[in-house]
Amino acid sequence: MSRYPSLQLHPGRGLGFLILGASLHDVLTRLKAQPHLYPTIDVSYSPSQPLVAPIVLNLPANGFRLRFDGPDQRLRLIEILDFGKTQLSYKNIDVVKLSEEKNSASGGPGQANQQGPPFRHIYNRLMGPTFPGEYLPPTDSTDSRAGLYVLSYPGIAFTFPLQHAAWSPKADFVSLLSSNAAESTKSLAIFNGASWYEARQDLFARPCLNPRSLALSMKGKEHQPDEIELANVCGGGVVELLRRTSYPFRIVLGETTPQDLVTELGPPDAIYRKNDHRLSIHKTRSRDQRASHGSYGASPVRTEDLFDADHSSAHTTTDDSDVEDDNGPGDDDLGHSTAKCFYNYFHHGFDVFISYPSNPSPPFPHTNQTSHPLTRSKTVDHLVATKVLLHGNVPGSYPFNRYRRSRWVIDGEAAGTFESLDSETSFTTLSEELRSVWKGNYVSEQAEKATQNAIVLDRDWGDSPGSSYEVLEGWEDSAQTHKKGHSAQEGSGSGTTQIYGFPGMLFEVLKNDTPAGLPEEPARGWRQMAAPASGASGEETYNNDAHQPCPEQMPSPASKLLPKSWTSTIQLPQTKFPPRALLAERPELLTRCTKNLYYWQSSRPPPLDPFVLHDGPPFANGPLHIGHALNKILKDITCRFELTLGKRINYVPGWDCHGLPIEIKAIEQLLQRQGGEDGVFQDGTIKSLEIRKAARQLADDAFSAQKKSFQEWGIMADWDNAWKTMDRDFELRQLSVFSSMVKKGLISRKHKPVYWSPSSRTALAEAELEYRDDHESTAAYVFYPVRLFRPNLGLAIKAKLVIWTTTPWTLPANRAIAVNSDLEYSFIDTSEYGRLIIASSILEGPKNFLAVDFRVVDRVYGTELLGSSRYADILFGSRAYDRPILHAPFVSDKTGTGLVHIAPGHGMDDYDLCQRNGIETIVPVDDAGRYTNDVPRLWTEELSGKSVLTEGNEVIMKLLSVSGLLMKQHKIIHKYPYDWRSKQPVIIRATEQWFADVGKIQGAALNALATVAFIPDTARARLKSFVKTRSEWCISRQRAWGVPIPALYSKTDGKATLTGDSVDHIISEIASRGMTAWWSDPEDDPRWVAPSVSREYGHNRFRRGTDTMDVWFDSGTSWTNMSGPAHVYLEGTDQHRGWFQSSLLTYIAHNSTFGPSRPAPGAPFMNLITHGFVLDSAGLKMSKSIGNVISPDEIMAGTLLPPDKKGRRDAMGPDALRLWVASSDYTSDVRVFPEVLQTIQKSLAKYRMTFRWILGVLRDFKGPVRLPKGNMKIHHRLALVQLRDVFFFVHDSYEERNYSRAVSELNRYVTQDLSAFYIGIVKDTLYADADGEDDRWQAQVTLLFIYQCLQIMLGPVTPLLVEETWQYSSDFMKKSSDHPLRTSWTRHTQGLEEVYDGELAGVGKAFKAARAAINSAAERARELKCMGDRLECSALLRTEKVEGVDAVTDVFRTHGVDLAGLLGVSQAEIHVGSLPLYVKSARWTFSDEFEIEGTKVVAHIYPPKRAKCVRCWRYLAPVEDPVDEALCGRCEPIVEELRHSRPDLFEYGPGDQSAG
Repeated sequence: MSRYPSLQLHPGRGLGFLILGASLHDVLTRLKAQPHLYPTIDVSYSPSQPLVAPIVLNLPANGFRLRFDGPDQRLRLIEILDFGKTQLSYKNIDVVKLSEEKNSASGGPGQANQQGPPFRHIYNRLMGPTFPGEYLPPTDSTDSRAGLYVLSYPGIAFTFPLQHAAWSPKADFVSLLSSNAAESTKSLAIFNGASWYEARQDLFARPCLNPRSLALSMKGKEHQPDEIELANVCGGGVVELLRRTSYPFRIVLGETTPQDLVTELGPPDAIYRKNDHRLSIHKTRSRDQRASHGSYGASPVRTEDLFDADHSSAHTTTDDSDVEDDNGPGDDDLGHSTAKCFYNYFHHGFDVFISYPSNPSPPFPHTNQTSHPLTRSKTVDHLVATKVLLHGNVPGSYPFNRYRRSRWVIDGEAAGTFESLDSETSFTTLSEELRSVWKGNYVSEQAEKATQNAIVLDRDWGDSPGSSYEVLEGWEDSAQTHKKGHSAQEGSGSGTTQIYGFPGMLFEVLKNDTPAGLPEEPARGWRQMAAPASGASGEETYNNDAHQPCPEQMPSPASKLLPKSWTSTIQLPQTKFPPRALLAERPELLTRCTKNLYYWQSSRPPPLDPFVLHDGPPFANGPLHIGHALNKILKDITCRFELTLGKRINYVPGWDCHGLPIEIKAIEQLLQRQGGEDGVFQDGTIKSLEIRKAARQLADDAFSAQKKSFQEWGIMADWDNAWKTMDRDFELRQLSVFSSMVKKGLISRKHKPVYWSPSSRTALAEAELEYRDDHESTAAYVFYPVRLFRPNLGLAIKAKLVIWTTTPWTLPANRAIAVNSDLEYSFIDTSEYGRLIIASSILEGPKNFLAVDFRVVDRVYGTELLGSSRYADILFGSRAYDRPILHAPFVSDKTGTGLVHIAPGHGMDDYDLCQRNGIETIVPVDDAGRYTNDVPRLWTEELSGKSVLTEGNEVIMKLLSVSGLLMKQHKIIHKYPYDWRSKQPVIIRATEQWFADVGKIQGAALNALATVAFIPDTARARLKSFVKTRSEWCISRQRAWGVPIPALYSKTDGKATLTGDSVDHIISEIASRGMTAWWSDPEDDPRWVAPSVSREYGHNRFRRGTDTMDVWFDSGTSWTNMSGPAHVYLEGTDQHRGWFQSSLLTYIAHNSTFGPSRPAPGAPFMNLITHGFVLDSAGLKMSKSIGNVISPDEIMAGTLLPPDKKGRRDAMGPDALRLWVASSDYTSDVRVFPEVLQTIQKSLAKYRMTFRWILGVLRDFKGPVRLPKGNMKIHHRLALVQLRDVFFFVHDSYEERNYSRAVSELNRYVTQDLSAFYIGIVKDTLYADADGEDDRWQAQVTLLFIYQCLQIMLGPVTPLLVEETWQYSSDFMKKSSDHPLRTSWTRHTQGLEEVYDGELAGVGKAFKAARAAINSAAERARELKCMGDRLECSALLRTEKVEGVDAVTDVFRTHGVDLAGLLGVSQAEIHVGSLPLYVKSARWTFSDEFEIEGTKVVAHIYPPKRAKCVRCWRYLAPVEDPVDEALCGRCEPIVEELRHSRPDLFEYGPGDQSAG
């Protein structure tokens, strides 16, 4: 690995991560974080003119230098001076190839001294052609000296040393720089501009296009906050931040919250807690402080300190509740004293101190304002911004490792007080101006001098370029012990900086008279921080001497009643219900809402309507996937809903345990043990008994693992009685069904073509196939010579029949050629192939494959080719007797030649055709798909033992070519069937198999479907189409692991015996001796032969068969577990040709009587529900090979979600998996990907926090539990109307099995109707009203009803959450209702109907429209920082149409509406006519429109008329009351009562007589 740093050139933009326009702070922070790459960093600047001269950052070990402008400290120029120390590249082409050997030999980077790239490399490979540059002659006129030629491109320039004698203005610069007179590149510059000549004119003054922050310059996905261009200090504790592209943001000290800062500025770069990272001030330490040039190569900075982060504290906080908006103080909003901290915004260049508020800052003198226009005096008891530290750092502060820079201006001009002062103003000028401004505000001259008496500081080396020096909070404690600062007059040392104070502002000043920082803070005398009163305790105090500010800026001595915390006087939500689900509680919750719930409902006494959901058994093989989750959870939601209707649920899970995949695994296990155990192998093959033993164990293991996973998903079922197809009782019932079909003549053995899997060596049913569209086959055009034609076809002599086949390997089994009697055929002569017979239509257009000249001799119809016509099959040699030409309706001219080769052993249609014409079927292919010795004798040696799909097919093509029968061959890509288990291609092969004649019951099966309800309805046609196209079902398989077909075979001729008596006898033997006996007894054990068979044939003539039943027959007979038809079958859409069909056919076959006037059997299911497949975000199936598989465990663990700001991932749990299922439209394919899961997580969190809030406000509710009908306030009644509507809508959606519609409506209701509307209205009542108030009781009883209904509605989808809410419900709540998972819907329908008022539907729309209009206006007011909380405004609803007033008053007055509470504002009124003057003349106003019954209403908001109540925050308190004591009419008696009943909540000042 190279030891050189590697950087890409970006002309006009930057070098690697160094972007033009980046701040000095950002660049240094990045460089110092990589000391192994950038070991030495030198900074040069002008100590006397720091804001005029550029700042130079030199990296000698890396061979380049960076130049920054002075005022803004932004990167303007990058210069490469040594090309041997950094690996440079441009568009991935090396500028200069550095040698690793040289690097090693010279001791590493920084030692090499290598020239840059030659001109040709730049011109030909890197940059391309450009315009001529400029020549800079040597400083003297001696021709021996070399000048410099600057070759410029947009954003980049190269300098080449050029012999002065060679220079000529007329010379071509390309030739000149390519000659020996020019050397390689000496230096390289990257800048912003079209050329170096143009750019250098104003390089350090032109506006920067790129951001200051490197993070904003990079094109990452993460959102970055907008940059701060200027901080405007407005006075009165207001700092306005002007941003690069966004609206300005005002920090109002004492009011702006940490949440406001994070919203507007992004999370802080670090949070420094109080007393962390303290700086030693005035600490004796020797240091070499170079004034003009500082080398930081050996600076004592640790690598881990280079990144500005406080690893002990989080940068952001997470609000667990999104139900509560900030309309009032919340239990989670209250901080602690330890929460005081600095929010460090390194990239913005300032820090904000967060603490509890102190006194407001004074406004600038000589103004008419008592405070700044946007400063709202108030007392709050939560953490707010109290100080802002603006870093006006300039080069003089670099020795302290301070490089942060925020440009600021003190805006006195706006107040008409003084001209604006900024961060580029010298402190001498700044101090003189400010002294004159504040001169009249000091008590005495001594006070003024004391304020200007500077404190001297000795700055230490900082932790990093972004570290906060705690200039405000740090002094308070230290100054009390006189350790950190001293007066400049004390003579204790010269120091490095000095602190000067003015009301509300401090300045740290460098020795060069430049302000290095401007702290803006509340108006505490700065002397109180540096030298508090003697004898003072740890509290902040004021000196009663000449040094303190004037009296009007001081608080009066406390002589009043003050709550320690106003929060203690209001009733905020309190509950132990956790904001996140606790993993430790999950097992107990699962047990209660699944096993215990199923046992409870099963044990209830009858009569109860049963509801039977019959489980389509999953395959007991391997872990569960996301498709299993979709299926099982849909079933569980269905059952849980039916339970809420009072039904008794009968849901017994099942497993399909037989089949090829398990058998293959068992064989693999046994092969690994080969030779290790005796008795496993017999004659080199594994015994069937051993296979079955291993397969059973595998299936049992998979059953246990899958059952555990299902239970973890919250599936409520009869797990203790789960059935398996390998259970003894199940197998006996399955055999009984088989026996009944035998007795009805529906089972027979035939030798006919079936789908055969060479890889699995067994027959397959259609349902066991999957089709691939990318299968490649070799297709061939083959001749067959005519041997004999009808007499009138003399032209047929020496003619050849041409066939086309995609399966040349079937040609050895050819028995005939088929034509269509309705097609026209042509006799054509060709020079190359002779006379050919093909369909006439083939000769025309794109279907013509001949590619040779031909002549049509004659045309005939297919009927004339039939009869006595014969052809020869030369492949059979001496056995090539005459073969017939037959008519077949399936022959067409759409593909091929219009003639088809017939091989009855390898095609269904071919077999039927030959059977009708008495032609023998031959199959020269064995079970493994290899040719046998039955191939034509002439070619036995070449073909025998070769696979027909691979090498055997290739040999056939060679034989056809040698025999002169091959006309043409080519490759085709087409659709082809594959074994769904082994994923290998199948063939069609005639074998002896057992078939069920389903054609006899086809009509009955189709009739039975007429009474079945299908979801979706399109599934009906799909299932019917599969039933219609199936006449026979191959039910035998040549495997060991399965239920045996109970057939006996003659030991002499192999003939099968299968009768009702023989099958019943075998079933009785299995019942008494077990299934294992069938496989373990000697094959001719007479005990298996029925007495009636023995009497007729003798029992010694038979052996038992080894074929097993199709697994679809196994699972298809699972209806035998039920006493009647199931209410619901629910499976995936692939089961139309699988389990749905096999269940229907076996049920109909078993119950059919085939007699006249016999009742037709119905289907085994009343409702058939079908779901789609699970796909990824791109619509692709889940596949391990693609890598898009998502497991249910990943969803429950939350690992697919991005971490939160603390790096945590929310373990979403089973409810999240279930909510994803319920939210999906399962009737089509369902998609799952992280973005979908994020939405699910938010919905689930919303449910949880809604429950949590309701539990919190109902903690003290003791009833009575009844819904008042007459005197209930309108918003409570409206909430119940909304609840009734959603309750019935969700019920109907569940009943229609439309779960996604139910969840969607629930999400809308919880978010809009409940959280945004009703909860927003009643929070004030619940928090601030006194106990016993009627409105508070109405709100609580309404919320209790909502809570209970919400539990019922969510119960089927999120049972763990609902179970958890019940666990944390109060005892009173539990006594007043039943368990929500055991409650019927009807329990609440009556109450909802009783209070339902249909007329309120229109009223509700009007209420929502009005509230939405107020929200819209308030949002605009917040964006412009005119207001914060919505209570900070009054509202006026105005209409100009007198005729429409009735509609408005009907809505808002007739119904007794608390208009202010409804709109969420402090005061509200209705007005008719033009806008009142008091609204027009308000400091600000915003409006929006809505309609009520066609009447336009304008909603206005404006500043409140009254003062803010310190308890409830509504602006309803008298304006004449002190700000920190103002109470509204509602809160005043409550506080007064608390004063007597809860004196512990209050503290008393020394002037209060009641304090004793």
